[in-house]
Formats: sequence, C-alpha cells, structure tokens
Amino acid sequence: MKDDIVAVRDNLFSIVDKIVARTSGLRIRFGVVSYRDHPPQDHTYVTRVFDFSSKIKVVHKEISDLNPSEGGDTPEAVADGLYDARTKLSWEKSSYKVLLLVGDAPPHGRDYNSLADDYFPNGCPDGHDPKIEVQELKKAYGNTVFIFVCGCNPLVEPSFRSIAESVEDGKYYSLLNAPELPDAILRILEGVSDLIEEDRRVLAYYASHDGSFDLVEAATELSVALRELKTSLSRLMELGRIPAWPKGRPLAPSQLGLSVELGEVPSALLPGKAFNYRIRVKNPSPATASVRVVVTLVTSEGISEVANESREVGPKSDQQIELKLTPMSDVKEKASVRVEVLYGSKSMATRIYETRIY
Repeated sequence: MKDDIVAVRDNLFSIVDKIVARTSGLRIRFGVVSYRDHPPQDHTYVTRVFDFSSKIKVVHKEISDLNPSEGGDTPEAVADGLYDARTKLSWEKSSYKVLLLVGDAPPHGRDYNSLADDYFPNGCPDGHDPKIEVQELKKAYGNTVFIFVCGCNPLVEPSFRSIAESVEDGKYYSLLNAPELPDAILRILEGVSDLIEEDRRVLAYYASHDGSFDLVEAATELSVALRELKTSLSRLMELGRIPAWPKGRPLAPSQLGLSVELGEVPSALLPGKAFNYRIRVKNPSPATASVRVVVTLVTSEGISEVANESREVGPKSDQQIELKLTPMSDVKEKASVRVEVLYGSKSMATRIYETRIY
C-alpha cells in the first residue's frame, strides 16, 4: 500500500479543496482506520484508529505516518478494520457519511480467498466479518451512509467486490495503479456532493409546498427519477431535515371551501415594538388544513421578513389566527406591510398596508 498512501497524501489537500468548492457550506471531517494483521502474522498492531477531524493538516500527517506491513501471510485484518470503523469512529447521525475501504490484500477466511498461505482460513480470529460490518453500518444509518470499496490489484477484486455488493448501492472500484486512487476518491466525494445538492433542492421543494405534494409531479418538476426522489426524502428524514413523509397533493382551497379574511395594520408603527395582527380562516371541510402566513416590511432600506409561520386550521372551524408582528427598522418614514396567506404553494389572500414608522 505504500505507493497508494503516498498518492493520497500528495493529493489530499487538492481533493478537499475541490469538494468544498462544489458544495457551499460543506463541513468535511476525515477519520482513518489503518489495519494490518493478527499475531503471529504481525506483531505491530491489528488496527489503529484516528477519529474524525476537520483539521485537514492533522489528517494529512496521519496518512503520511502510515507504513504498510511487510511480513506474515497474504490476507489482512480487513474485518477488524471495518469493525473499528463502524464502532470506534464518532459518526454523526445528522451528517452524510462515507465509508471508503481501500486495500491490496483480501480478508481472512475461505469465504473471501482461496490462498494457500491464509493463517486464519476460518476467518477473523475475533469473529468479525467484513460483509456483516458494512451491513450493520448501513442498518444503523440507512441512506445517509455510502459504502465504497477500492481494490488496488486484481487479487482482491472478488472479495472486495463482494463486500461492496453486500449492501444496497455499495460500489466497487478496480484500481491497477496507485495514481488512480486520488482520482477515484475525488470522483466518489464529488458524487456525494452532487447528491447533497440534489437533497437541498428536494428540501427546498418540500418547504415551499409545506410537505404536501404529489411525488410523481414533484419528480417531474425537479427533473429527477421517482426512485431518487423517494430515496432523497428518506435520507432527509433520517438526517432530521424534514419531520415526515409528504402528505400527498393537497386539495384545492375551493375543494375544501377555505376562506380568509385579513385583519388591519396600525397606521403608525414603533420600531422594535410588536403589534397584534389577526386573520380569520373558515374551514367548513372535514379535513385539517395547514396555511402559511408570510409578512414583509418594505421601507427605503429594502424588504425584511417580519413573519413566516404555518398554522393548522381544524376541520369544520371558524378560526382566528393571532400573530405578534415586530417591525425592525430605525428609519422614520412611510412604509408598507405586505401580508400573504398561502395554502401549499397557492396564494389565498394578499394585502398591502400603507403605514408609517415613527
């Protein structure tokens, strides 16, 4: 692995810079688990864990300090490396997670190799299994974890490919030369970056429709496959970005019989002092309706959002929504307040009030 380690070390800063540039606001942490073998094949260490860090220079040094083992049989403690990666790294539930296995020797055991010099032909002496480890990681984090496996020579391809293919969407990369590894890592991380951007688009669509929309229609409008949209929504739920699966296409306001009466805004406002604003919503239907109220203040300084709130209107109800609105502007002049009530993405009522800040 010496040449591969050097290749990653020499390209790590470039890889990080390119990924950060692709996704605004992305915070990247790297962890490293190096593995060798069990005694008596190797007496140095079986695994060594360097937990996640966003300090790339520290990660760079950790990779630079890695030295491949020279002795023992051909297979290595791949299962132990994966076990420690799963159990000893501080994975964050609310983050996108990438596991990248890189190696040039197969795991121990007849399930993974047919080599005559395997000192542990029954598999890992500690009872770990590579496929089970990646499956358990996938089970714990679902669609928010991505499994990639890079085999650095033809010898490891059957075993490493089987590890990648043991989980849904696991991917195997066959590498013949060390210089290929940094490019492979970059392609992998760029792919995840693209997926994060797609999730952001889905999240924005979800928010703009208050979580109520038809999946097929949404997939068409977002230009994504329906399966990809469903996976993205599942991932956003697992990450805690959305509270629930979309409710389905909302009925039109006319179908529900919804009606809205907007209240009044005082003719003079004090900056920083709240005033009460009331909206009356009638919902004669047997279904609960969710409406969103958006209030903006327009002055010579520009436009500022005063409120953006969603409210539930019960079935067969005549409900009054009360808002406390606080204008934040120090400019004493004429101003206007714009109030809009939306049901899903449809505007039900809009009104602009002329007032004054004093």
